[in-house]
Amino acid sequence: MPVLRADERFVEALADVIAERVAERLDRDRPDDEEGFLDADGAARHLSTTRQRIHELTSAGVLRPDGRDGRRPLFRRSSLDLYVEGGARR
Repeated sequence: MPVLRADERFVEALADVIAERVAERLDRDRPDDEEGFLDADGAARHLSTTRQRIHELTSAGVLRPDGRDGRRPLFRRSSLDLYVEGGARR
């Protein structure tokens, strides 16, 4: 039985490729009508910013949550996308 020997760089590169493919599949397989909600951390990742920036935008009333879980604001991806598209037109 052949043995595969791999160094750390190979394993890391392989893990990156696999993680990217899994993320693409999960996104592709997510039905458009089941958008779901993102918390502030998820919204920050979606907009490639910080949680603090999401808090600042929400506190200023520029970015409005689509719902709440208790006091925790929740956002839909489509609302975050509209915010970005609206900001690009200014």
